Amino acid sequence: MKSRWTKVIVVILVALICAFAVFPFVWMLSTSFKPATEIYTANPSFIPQDPTIEGYKDMIFSQSRNFNLLNWAKNSVIVSVATTFFSLVIAALGGYGMSRFRFAGRAALGYIILMTQVLPGSLLIIPLYVILNSLGLLDSLAALVIAYTTFSVPFCTWMMKGFFDTIPRSLDEAASVDGCGKLRTYLTVILPLTIPGLVATGIFSFIAGWNEFMFASIFVQKYGNWTLPVGIAETAVGQYSTNWTNLMAGGVLIALPVVILFLLLQKHLVSGMTAGAVKQ
Repeated sequence: MKSRWTKVIVVILVALICAFAVFPFVWMLSTSFKPATEIYTANPSFIPQDPTIEGYKDMIFSQSRNFNLLNWAKNSVIVSVATTFFSLVIAALGGYGMSRFRFAGRAALGYIILMTQVLPGSLLIIPLYVILNSLGLLDSLAALVIAYTTFSVPFCTWMMKGFFDTIPRSLDEAASVDGCGKLRTYLTVILPLTIPGLVATGIFSFIAGWNEFMFASIFVQKYGNWTLPVGIAETAVGQYSTNWTNLMAGGVLIALPVVILFLLLQKHLVSGMTAGAVKQ
């Protein structure tokens, strides 16, 4: 009986956590179909009473001179894919090195990597701005790739270290006996075994680059180089008012690719996160 009630409590807690996590997206989806009269009211309803798709029409088919949804989507894809690629290359090498090699300061380096995740990203706005400006990279997609990779690599490295730790060292020794050097062992033996981990880490890096707004709005001012979050925000948010219907519709359009990507790679993501959490 006690075990049964424990399971019931666990299910209820998980359901509440899931509802708490999903509610913002569901509310955004609901608001994207509401006219302004239903948004600016003292008692807003959850379900639109007079649903409209004007927000989506404005976001997709706008004739505004500075509006270019497809170009912003292309910029977001370029930045996110490039960030994911560079983050995975650097993080995989770093994670493998931390997992397999013994060197002075190895433990301290791991703690430093974790500590970087505690600090807010806003602390690096001014240093990054000065560096990118001195390199002449402001107002370019390269600036965003560099900034996003800077923030993505530490956490990705720590994740990849966890995945490499699950691979028995006997495989390295067997490859060495067969005449493989360190690099060949890494590329042909160890790295292929971490594909689920690479997928999980890559999804994290891609989503971080796809959703990022703060750095994109500061480092890029040319509307032709805007990413989706910046372009939609600049279009829907005016100087004196905000078109919440359009803004929420834009938010749904931004979230859809990420949701689809997650559903397609869910199996690899779960297996990757599970593998990285258990040391064999």
